[in-house]
Amino acid sequence: MRSIKNQKQKAILDKMLRIIKKQPGIRPSELNRLLHLEHSAHLRNALIKRGLLRKKRKGATVYYYPVHSASLT
Repeated sequence: MRSIKNQKQKAILDKMLRIIKKQPGIRPSELNRLLHLEHSAHLRNALIKRGLLRKKRKGATVYYYPVHSASLT
């Protein structure tokens, strides 16, 4: 069971990274809408910890950008 959950999470992370690469500066709400997720902070934080994503704050607004040459593999 754990393997299936990990595969699903990896697929979501991969899709999230592809979206952010296509739309640098995307806001969390838009990302959640495109991924059909209610919350995705834990997934975004996983990509940040892996060095694949960076978060930029302007006032109260948060934007996400890919780290150049980022890949999950």
